[in-house]
This record gives sequence, C-alpha cells and structure tokens, in this order.
Amino acid sequence: MALARGIRPVDYLLIVFNTGFGLLWLTALWRSPVAPWLVAAHAAAISLSILTGRLGDEGTPFGRALRDLYPIVLIALYWLEMGLIRHTFHESSFDAPIAAADIWLFGQHLQEVWAPAMPQLWFSEFMFAAYWVYYPMVFLTPLVLVLRGHSQTQRFIFATTVAYLACYTLYAILPVDGPSHTVQRFQGPHTEGFFYQLVMSGTHAADSMGTAFPSSHVVGAVTAALLAVAWFSRPWAVLFILGALGVTLSTVYTQGHFAIDSVIGVVFAVAVYFGATPLLERLFRDRPFVEPAAPPESPAPAPSRETAR
Repeated sequence: MALARGIRPVDYLLIVFNTGFGLLWLTALWRSPVAPWLVAAHAAAISLSILTGRLGDEGTPFGRALRDLYPIVLIALYWLEMGLIRHTFHESSFDAPIAAADIWLFGQHLQEVWAPAMPQLWFSEFMFAAYWVYYPMVFLTPLVLVLRGHSQTQRFIFATTVAYLACYTLYAILPVDGPSHTVQRFQGPHTEGFFYQLVMSGTHAADSMGTAFPSSHVVGAVTAALLAVAWFSRPWAVLFILGALGVTLSTVYTQGHFAIDSVIGVVFAVAVYFGATPLLERLFRDRPFVEPAAPPESPAPAPSRETAR
C-alpha cells in the first residue's frame, strides 16, 4: 500500500532501512548513551523521506535538488553510524576468518608486502590519488547529474543507495575491522606525499570500525562504473571503469583492506547491481521514479436549459 503520493522507490528503501536501524537502537536504550539520539535521528530520516518524496517536480530548484540528493547525504552519515554499531552490539569482529580466507586465496596478505616493495613517492602518490578518486565518483557525480538535469539521475541515486544500504546491513551483522585498525601501516618516503596526507587525514577524521568487508569504496566505485557504462557516453564510461580499477587496487596498496575485501567488493557490487537493484525495480515497477501529479479534474458541464426541462 502506498504511503503517500509522490514517494519514490529510493524513499521507500530509506524508510525501511531507517525503521530497521531505529528498532535496532531501541534495543540499546538502557546501555548506550547514544541510542536515544540515534533512534530520534532515524525517526527524523523517515520523516525526511516522506516529506522530500512528496515535493514532486513542482517544487523550487533547491527543493528538487534536496529531494534528489538527500539519499547521498544520508549514505555519508550512515557510514559514521557503523562504528557506533560495531562498539555497541559486537564485542569482537570477524577479522580472523577473513584474514584466513585472504591467506588461502592469495598465499599472503598483499597489503603487508605491496607498499614496502614499491615505496617510491611517485608510485605511492599515484595509488593514493587513485584511492581518492572514489569520492568524486560516488559523491560528486550525483550533484553534477542533478545540476545538468540528466534523465538517469534518479536511477543513479537509487542504484547507489541500494549498494550502500546492502553494505551497511552486512556491516551491522558481520563487522570486520580490517588491517586499517589491526595492523600498523608501513612508514616510508611515501608518507611525505600530498595525496597520502589527504587520504590519511580523511581516514583519521571519519573512519568507522567494522566496515572493512567488503570494501565500500570498491562497492561504490564499481557501482558507479556499471552505471556509467549503462547510461553515460563511452569516454565517460571508460573513465569510470579506470577509476573503479584504481580504487580496487589502491585499497590494498594503501593498507586499508585485505585484498579479499576488494575482490569481494567487486563481486558484491556486481551481484547487487544485477540482482537486488532490478528486483527492487520490479517490486516498484507500478510506481514510477517520479510520480506525476494528477491532472486537475475538469468541472462538470452545466446542464443546458433543454436538459433542465
């Protein structure tokens, strides 16, 4: 049953996600000082989804941009919440089996040997720049699409939201801290680089434990590349593919992830894109991504004198 006229699939997804995580925090009201605030935050996010979903195309340009972009803003905020979930609901992580699987697949932890083997500043800067490319791919692209009025803006944001909500749900159930939190990083000449400092400052400011497997950087970049292949021009599609490849490799070189985190990130992104996203599209196929306003009812014609007689 529809909640309200104009609510789109991405709004429904966020309503369900916020309801689930709000209920999760309700179970921690008596043991976590942040639980009441997060329950209120998820309730506010549900209200936001309902209100922005009802704005429609008749709103102001700012209102329409808010309606389109608020899921991307929430994605960034949910990332910060994952660390709180890790500390509140999990006494330990699942790093041991993931580390063992990484050894089984590659014979060694590639993130431990790659950077020390290739510490040259020029190469390190290239890899850390490739890692940083993730941010404009995932977070700047929707803004550009909105400003240009691209016909596939809604679908880009919908598919990206599905990918990240799938990641966050998995993190909440099976947190993995990853080598970024459990292994000391290699210290070499590359630490003097600009992009190294840029990436590390961002990592220290907004990293969340429990979010290593699969790598959400890889999931987000691969999803953006798949969307670019489907809807962008060929030069842009090639650029996004190269960006996704760079992000996938650099997550290992920068020692933030096991190699298996990146490999499964690619598999996870492809599976969600070709599996969950079409499934959800079919689920909502009777409701368009932007529901047009109902045409005004025509007034009934006044009866003629002959009819009145």
